[in-house]
Amino acid sequence: MTDFNVVKFSNYEDYLRSFAIVQDYRYLPCHKTVRTVTKLGYRDNGNVYTEDQFLVAKQQVESLLRPSVVMHAFYSHFLKGDDPALVALAEREAPNVQQQISTIIFLEIHQKSGFAISGYIDYEASLRNYRLDGPNAVNWRAIFQTRKLLRPQPSDIVFYDWRSRKIFTNDNDNYTTVAHPEHGLLFIHKGDHKFIPVTNRRNPFMTFYDHTVRKKT
Repeated sequence: MTDFNVVKFSNYEDYLRSFAIVQDYRYLPCHKTVRTVTKLGYRDNGNVYTEDQFLVAKQQVESLLRPSVVMHAFYSHFLKGDDPALVALAEREAPNVQQQISTIIFLEIHQKSGFAISGYIDYEASLRNYRLDGPNAVNWRAIFQTRKLLRPQPSDIVFYDWRSRKIFTNDNDNYTTVAHPEHGLLFIHKGDHKFIPVTNRRNPFMTFYDHTVRKKT
């Protein structure tokens, strides 16, 4: 259900303050403590959103009220450090959200067991899934803050577990996966029906495949 109440607040701090009552400021030592108590859910007047949930709810309402002027919360704004992979992801976030390009991320992770997992991640779909709090959502804010590592998972468009030799393929609203007998693994972009080959060269542990989306005329 869409929560139209969030449009009343210009930011998350204003939203948290709306839950405060006079007794809070009388018995709690400072405004920061009041906000912390609210975040922890010690309130009788309904559930309190986390900051990410607030941003998603606010964006959903704005997209309904002003569909042509939707402000996206770019998680790359939380980028910390100068890790080349994170910098490359940050540079690609806005063009993917705006559907100017469509980036497929190849990623291979070696685990403590000695076996690897690898996969192809649809960057735009993954960002959108997190923004909408979808199933198996990747916490992109935490990744840009270096609090979590990006990992392939079975819900990605292709996932391979080198230990079990199991492969998972998942078509989504951006891509169809094709195993071509001559060209190997291909992805077909559903928007412009172009082919993106990804197995025509040896892959390092992380590779970006950027597809410029051709708009219909």
